Amino acid sequence: KRNYKTNVGLIAFPVLLCLLLLVLQRVVNNELGKPKYKCGCKCVDTKGDGTCETVCGIEYSTLDQVFSCPIPHPPKWPAVLQIPRPELRAVESPSDSIQGLLPGSCRSTQSCPVTILFTGGNQSLAE
Repeated sequence: KRNYKTNVGLIAFPVLLCLLLLVLQRVVNNELGKPKYKCGCKCVDTKGDGTCETVCGIEYSTLDQVFSCPIPHPPKWPAVLQIPRPELRAVESPSDSIQGLLPGSCRSTQSCPVTILFTGGNQSLAE
């Protein structure tokens, strides 16, 4: 005999899960689509002739609306690099055979240079 309830459950569960996600997505979209969460706009006389033009931006928004406003010229982020603290930088030890590291005494003066492992295809840049 075949267990029809198990087969129906195996088919119905993913379908119901997808329907639940679809309903949840619609609810979130409807909530975030309300004017309370849209970028604030104001009718501004930009040309000085008495006619107004709708201008949207952070300056016309409430605290709830600010996060949905576009940033016209976002600043570029510099490359982010984590540099180890001076007491954790690489120094030579008796068990290592790595050449070119400073002795461990530089840790006490916190003058150890940073050793960075560079991986990439540009060999001349690494040197």
